[in-house]
Amino acid sequence: MYRGLGLGIVVATVLSCRVEAGIIRVPSEAPTVQIAIQLAHPFDTIIVAPGVYFEAIHFGGKVIAVQSEDPHDAATVATTVIDAGGLGTVVTLAGSEGSVHSTLNGFTVQHGTIGIDGNGTQATIQNCVVRENSSIGLFDVQGDIRNCEVLDNANVGLWECHGTIQRCRIGGSIDGLLECDGSLLDSLVLGPGDVRAAAADGHGLRECHGIVERGVISGHGRNGLTMCNVTIRQSIISGNGGDGLYHCHGERIENSVVAGNQQHGVAYSSLDVLHCTITGNRGCGLSFHQGGRIEHCIIWRNDAGALLNSVTPTFSGTVHPYFLQPGHWDPLGDVWIEGDYHVAPDSPYIDAGDPHYGAGPSDADLDLDGFPRVAGDRIDIGAYEFQTPCVGSDFDGDGHADPCDGDVDNDGIGNSLDACDFTPAAIPVDAAGRPMGDLNLDCRVDLRDYASWQRTITGP
Repeated sequence: MYRGLGLGIVVATVLSCRVEAGIIRVPSEAPTVQIAIQLAHPFDTIIVAPGVYFEAIHFGGKVIAVQSEDPHDAATVATTVIDAGGLGTVVTLAGSEGSVHSTLNGFTVQHGTIGIDGNGTQATIQNCVVRENSSIGLFDVQGDIRNCEVLDNANVGLWECHGTIQRCRIGGSIDGLLECDGSLLDSLVLGPGDVRAAAADGHGLRECHGIVERGVISGHGRNGLTMCNVTIRQSIISGNGGDGLYHCHGERIENSVVAGNQQHGVAYSSLDVLHCTITGNRGCGLSFHQGGRIEHCIIWRNDAGALLNSVTPTFSGTVHPYFLQPGHWDPLGDVWIEGDYHVAPDSPYIDAGDPHYGAGPSDADLDLDGFPRVAGDRIDIGAYEFQTPCVGSDFDGDGHADPCDGDVDNDGIGNSLDACDFTPAAIPVDAAGRPMGDLNLDCRVDLRDYASWQRTITGP
């Protein structure tokens, strides 16, 4: 009785204080985020000032935008916190929110059982950190999830999320993604870090169906991908405690690296394996791969051999590839140290592929770096196409003329900003013109981005 009366007085008082049509500010115009939601009309925007808000919120099906003061500023996101105090779900959506103007944008969401429960919502979740929830990070969100960090949620990072997941960092959970059917783009999916520890049953992606592009899936106690029906492009699957891919089907994995997994690289799967580098796996490169083609692959230095009961590869090889830096196991043999799988100029895999490649409508046109295939006379074998250094001045003084030397933007200085201008048109870029997924800001999306993210988890 008194609680209802008190809330009515608060709501009436706040309503009289609204001075901007369509905007409600927390806490200056509404003391809590939930009260602001109750006050909101369709298409209103709620702007929340930095602070820790000890509450759980429910959108109630309203078509509204709930955001921090500056969702693109990491410091603002880190200090605008919704904390459930260990009691239930932090953010709940009714499921009836549409894809237009229904957003949660720029918050840290923490300390619930579930961070965000979408109930099938089409709302967009973006620029959020969802962390330290005792069960699941995000559950049943059907809208897009963009530019989010989903960290240290005990059991699953994302479960039954079927929209586009783009430029996200997902780490520290037993399973990264579970039963998610959509597109995973420009994202990192990392396990708890120690593949021998308590999360021994964890998987990067489990029973997921869709597309993986420009991703890194690493450090999980079991497999990188398990029982997934997927198309994988320009991705890295490495350092997992089981197989890289296990019982995976679908269209193909192409222009990707599968390296340093504790068991097989690809096992009991049937998708096409094209233009891949498969190396350093403790088992075979490919095991019981009975369906699908294996073409233009480097399958080298896998402990139990290149192939076991698998289809015969074409335009592929098992000889020394002359990587710039081979990956290797640490002295104790427990941790995979990632390498650089670009090949040296004297590699036997340069210009060694199908001389007719490029004529087919399904032929891939970009390598793992996003550079065009068939840079020379013929397509190369492996995940990377050898790039002849471009002609130009050695601006950076490294003794080589390369893209970082060319003054592409005509500012009189050859620097990394020029390298961004070399980004192929097919690669998405952010507002600064850098490729999506370029975490270490070198204008490339590659293994160095994975290493940059890994250091944020494990330290230098």
